[in-house]
Amino acid sequence: MVGTELYGQIRRLRLEGLSQRGVARRLGVSRATVAKYWDGAHIPGTACRREPKESADKAQIKGAIRKYCEEHRGGQTRKHKINGHTLWRDLHYEYPRSEPTYRRYWAEIRGERQVRTRLPLSFKIAEAAEADWKMAKARIRGKELDLHVLCVNLMFGYTPFMKAYPDEKQHNLVDGLVSAMDFFQGSPAKIIMDNMTTSRKKGYGKKAELTDEFKLFAAHYGIEILFTNPYEAPEKGGAEVSAKTAGGVLTPTMDVDDICEVNDKLLEECMHYIERTGRVGNRPGTVKELTEQERPRLRPLPAKRYEVGVHGKATVSNQQLFKFDGFVYSAPRPCAGKEIGIIAYSFRVELYHRGARVWECSRPLFESENRVYAEHFIFDLDIKPRARENAFPLLEGILPPELDRFRKLCKSRTTKCHQLYMLMKKMEEVGREALLKAVDIANAAGSPTLAKVEALLHPGPGGPSGGGEPGMAELEDDFHVELRDPADYAALLGGD
Repeated sequence: MVGTELYGQIRRLRLEGLSQRGVARRLGVSRATVAKYWDGAHIPGTACRREPKESADKAQIKGAIRKYCEEHRGGQTRKHKINGHTLWRDLHYEYPRSEPTYRRYWAEIRGERQVRTRLPLSFKIAEAAEADWKMAKARIRGKELDLHVLCVNLMFGYTPFMKAYPDEKQHNLVDGLVSAMDFFQGSPAKIIMDNMTTSRKKGYGKKAELTDEFKLFAAHYGIEILFTNPYEAPEKGGAEVSAKTAGGVLTPTMDVDDICEVNDKLLEECMHYIERTGRVGNRPGTVKELTEQERPRLRPLPAKRYEVGVHGKATVSNQQLFKFDGFVYSAPRPCAGKEIGIIAYSFRVELYHRGARVWECSRPLFESENRVYAEHFIFDLDIKPRARENAFPLLEGILPPELDRFRKLCKSRTTKCHQLYMLMKKMEEVGREALLKAVDIANAAGSPTLAKVEALLHPGPGGPSGGGEPGMAELEDDFHVELRDPADYAALLGGD
């Protein structure tokens, strides 16, 4: 192989006017070698790469593959396309080869195609935000729930916002966008969304038409709603990054008591991302720096927060119950037999009668849940003592967390509901805070009873003074031995 030094000597002697024969004789190499490098047409170490020559059989099979694809061009969809297995299944009888061979040939053919190119985009300050949904899971009160996380990104600074909901209905989408703008402390000029079915009447992409509620929402905040083209994930790449972050935050599956704990975790992650992330892409500064620049330039928020709820009506039965959205609710006693108005928001339900709000409660998440509140039935529990042990509101209804735990820990099978009723009546006497504190202390000791709670609320002479923290003797079922000072026994022994 000709090295750099020998190549340089051949070139210098040629420039000095020597013939090829003379250079070959002087350097002791063949005339063919001198002729190859004589005019500088070849450089040592940079020989042209020879493309491997395809065998006739391979060329024949690849030709059959191209023909097959051309014939079935119209028989493919975005989710059902020709692949290596399909080609092997239909062609290997005529061209016997293994399935991996067909997969390799198909990969080579696909590699010859022109990759679809895209134009990189840059957004002005406060110009746009992108929004999309992300699916995740959480374990709430021991039950697994599918969560729908709305991810919103400001495109100038890449400022993220994420919030989880039980579904992707329109009122949740609007609440998520409004919450995002509250977090950003202003609204961008436009929001670019995926083709979310709950926000449009018909059409896709630039031909999509907004629903009436979404038109009102856009008008209230003075923003423009745009939709990406169908099946074009790169058009909403900012929201896709947030969606990936949300998936990481909620992995492994979180164990929580309420969906608000998930949202607290997502909000904490958004703040951490803003504080710690450096420059994203070709942006001129870190996420924190650009967020601080963008917030003052966002459009000011309107005076009233926009909310969308599901409106409905129901007639309350004489049992003070009604059904809405597949769940059983209770209403205060004055509403029995009357028609009430219902507004269901993302996480709460409000009841109205004659224009006045009469009750508000959290919205249930699971099919087995109800919203029957025991406090609505105090009057009937007062006048019907024999029905207390079978009263659904006491057995399965909604109670304060401390009383709900009392219901689970109390071991009495015959008087549990009566004890719960008496504790609810005690709440009117001593106050909600004092009673729930005493119930919580009794629960902590295990096997709580009404007597133990009363002992904590009204201690006897030997109990703690002033209703403070109780002694363990008042909470335990077993015998309690009180430790005494030896000097207390002096009088019995006849000492001083």
